[in-house]
Amino acid sequence: MPLMKSATNWSIRNGRTTSFWHHPWLDQGIFLKDFITQNSPIPHEDSSVADWTDYNGNWDWQKLQTLLPHNLLPLIAGMEPPKSNMGEDKCIWGLERDGRFRLKSAYKLAADQLETTEEGFWKKLWSWKGPSRTKHFLWLVMHDKLLTNKERVKRKLTLNGNCNHCKDTEETTEHIIRLCRKTEGVWEKFRTRVTCKDRNLPFKEWMSKNLEDANQGTEFGLIVWHLWKQRNEECMEGTVYVEKSLICRIEAWFNIYKKALQNVDRSFMPERTRSEVQVGWIPPPEGWVQVQTDGSVLSPSGFAAAGGLIRDCLGRCCAAFACNLGNCSITAAELKGAAVGLEIAWEKGFRHVELKLDSTTAITIMKNRSDDDHRHGLLAQHISNLLNREWIVSVSHVYREGNHAADFLASFGHNLTFGTHHVDVDSHELCKWLDYDVMGVSQPRFINI
Repeated sequence: MPLMKSATNWSIRNGRTTSFWHHPWLDQGIFLKDFITQNSPIPHEDSSVADWTDYNGNWDWQKLQTLLPHNLLPLIAGMEPPKSNMGEDKCIWGLERDGRFRLKSAYKLAADQLETTEEGFWKKLWSWKGPSRTKHFLWLVMHDKLLTNKERVKRKLTLNGNCNHCKDTEETTEHIIRLCRKTEGVWEKFRTRVTCKDRNLPFKEWMSKNLEDANQGTEFGLIVWHLWKQRNEECMEGTVYVEKSLICRIEAWFNIYKKALQNVDRSFMPERTRSEVQVGWIPPPEGWVQVQTDGSVLSPSGFAAAGGLIRDCLGRCCAAFACNLGNCSITAAELKGAAVGLEIAWEKGFRHVELKLDSTTAITIMKNRSDDDHRHGLLAQHISNLLNREWIVSVSHVYREGNHAADFLASFGHNLTFGTHHVDVDSHELCKWLDYDVMGVSQPRFINI
């Protein structure tokens, strides 16, 4: 149960049942109580998330700034404040984007907790870059399942369990791969190409470290495989061992595999057709307005912003805004931009609206209004409530080439303080991007379909 609880988050709606200090309600799943110094009591310990908003429904920054470290404020700013009409808070599964529990992610969580260094190696082995049959052979090597002479004696397939080259030494998997006299000669020959790590390591650890090497792991595995193949030819077919011949065969396989990687056969891929589409700003029908929004997240800080504008059918800009959202995901930024754009359009009295944004993920969330468990459920529900008002709103995708002005406003939001800010529609910089969007209509873009 403690393990399951560690993967649960709280999705805020009205914020009344979620503890501000003791529940993981931020996107990162942290507990705010952990950021209070040990010697200081937790202020307002029984308070809910809703208790930390002001009378306008926004975050109460005056209280938050005095009690929390400065680096936590962007995380809170990135969360939509609770709203009294949004229903009860929900407990969601934090390991899935949509907040819904799935056995696969729960199993992975449990497995990661129990995973040892050796168990972790098996995942790396199956991602080894080399022929599949060689990969399965290496799996047998690591499990000591090769039919060596030692093993053949146990199964009464032979009377002699010693190596054919080292007459007085028992033939084991390690002996064939690392200790035999003929094996040492092969490794010596390829020492400039495959630098075998410390030969004094235990055999499995030695194999693991060499196979995991990003630069030479594939060639190391191929050498191991051919050492075993050569041994089988000698033992089963009576072939005479010639070191030069084995080395030439290994080098040939290096070249074959290298060429195979360079000439991957893509003939099985379905042929894609290309379609020409017009990009740039396309005016809405007469009597309608178009709301264009966009989100922006800076890497690696995670600071987010959103912006947008409203234009009429003649291309005139009726309103523009930019928001500093603190720290949140790009999807949350896109949804927040759409919500603010719709709110401003409603306040200005527009009742026939085209909402356009360049995030297909955000559009999917908005259109799937029943997805109440989503980690962005509060924003999605807020947008759903906006769309259900007495007006006509169409939601559609726009290519980035036709969304330059909204993109500029989203980037501009990073320079502002937390919250939403109105932008002068006559500013020179904004007008430049407005004109660029219009001119972009004549520029075709080819896309794969």
